[in-house]
Amino acid sequence: MAKHSFSVNFPGAAVDIIAKAKGAIEKAGGKFGGDEKKGDFSVPTPAGKVTGVYTITGQSFAVDITDKPFVVPGKVIEEQVKSFLAKA
Repeated sequence: MAKHSFSVNFPGAAVDIIAKAKGAIEKAGGKFGGDEKKGDFSVPTPAGKVTGVYTITGQSFAVDITDKPFVVPGKVIEEQVKSFLAKA
C-alpha cells in the first residue's frame, strides 16, 4: 500500500517528463528505472531513503510513494517532486 500518492499534469511528451524526473533523481544521488508508461525510483534523503513507483496515463504523471522515512511527511515529498519537475 502506498504511503502517499499524488499526480502531476504535464504538457508535451511523456518522454520529456521522464527525462526531467530521471535527471532530478539521479542528480540527487538516486536511482530511476522505467519508461514512458511506468517505472520505479529511489532517492536518499538526510532522514532516509524514499522509494516509489510511477505510471503515466495521458498527460498525468501519477506517483505512489511506497516507502519513506516516518519523519518526512508525504506532502513534503510531493512538493519536492513537483518542484523538480517544474525546474528541470
